Amino acid sequence: MFIGQPDLAAPAASTSSAEAGLIVLSMDGRILHTNDRAREFARPFTNEPRRLQASATTPLRHPLLDLFHDVLTNLEKHIAAEDWSQFEITRLAPWGGGTVHLRGFGIPDQARRQQSRVVLTVHHQSGPSPR
Repeated sequence: MFIGQPDLAAPAASTSSAEAGLIVLSMDGRILHTNDRAREFARPFTNEPRRLQASATTPLRHPLLDLFHDVLTNLEKHIAAEDWSQFEITRLAPWGGGTVHLRGFGIPDQARRQQSRVVLTVHHQSGPSPR
């Protein structure tokens, strides 16, 4: 058993898995899998249907795009250091009258770098936004 590895199958304690958005991405930003909840959250910045990128009409960076780039930067550092451990980055962001809890997982692949993955989850929480 690996100690300190993120448990990708376990939803956040206060959120059911039916409410969680899930996006699996390649290192070049291609969306390999997404569920309906994640599509709803990501709609404002997806121009090309299967690639995570900011649209020309979106003036500000989207929190999901920022999280992807932060996870990707750390994933590249792990690979360069030949550190094959998985890691997690979490954030809270204001969204639609509430808060979203964002979790980003970096999953390096020792055999083939291009098979490394970034997994992002989105958990919407009602209530006041963080300050």
